[in-house]
Amino acid sequence: MFFQFLAAAGILAVLTVVPGPDMAVVTKRAIAGGWQDGLRTVGGITAGLLVWGLLTVVGLAALLAASATAYTVVKLAGAAFLLVLGIQALLHSRKRPAQSGPTTSPRAETRGGPA
Repeated sequence: MFFQFLAAAGILAVLTVVPGPDMAVVTKRAIAGGWQDGLRTVGGITAGLLVWGLLTVVGLAALLAASATAYTVVKLAGAAFLLVLGIQALLHSRKRPAQSGPTTSPRAETRGGPA
């Protein structure tokens, strides 16, 4: 039993560090929002992998595979969560003012000399 736990933990560790679609998400977020946003994305992905790994180890993944009802409940909860995230993203995008063109900082305007 302990050997199986170590084998599962080792496989999960390897799968966690292998580049995949999450690497593309992290790269996109880091380029678009800076290293802090990339770091938050890494934290979210890592937390998700950790939770899924723990659920797998304790056997809940097998329960979801065996029970259509449990799988449907989890699937609907995930869909509801994604719907909430989508609505929040739409509302957040409406709050941002649109930029019409390049802007100059106040410091750039005063570098030309005395006004």
